[in-house]
Amino acid sequence: MEKEKLVQNNEKPLDNNTRDALSNGLIDLLKPSVEEIDDRVKTVRESQVELRQQIDSLADDLKAIAEQQAVPVDLEPYVKKLNNSRRRVMLVNNILQNVQVWHFTL
Repeated sequence: MEKEKLVQNNEKPLDNNTRDALSNGLIDLLKPSVEEIDDRVKTVRESQVELRQQIDSLADDLKAIAEQQAVPVDLEPYVKKLNNSRRRVMLVNNILQNVQVWHFTL
């Protein structure tokens, strides 16, 4: 069916050499951009891990302060906000990881 359409439109199918040359050209064109994006995703993921660790540490410190002394300010809402931020950081990290896995499966 496809060959019939090509013949009717006076178009010739691409030979293997032409198709390979086009494929290689597209890969060579896109490869630097994809590699740069991949490097940036890795950097962001590393930053996300560090941020999550800092959030965990700060939340632990706030809990310890609240437990050790009578604090005139209720720190629990701030701990909850930190935990919500931590969940968002983890969500972004999971999304980035999925994008990176998807990229490598192509």
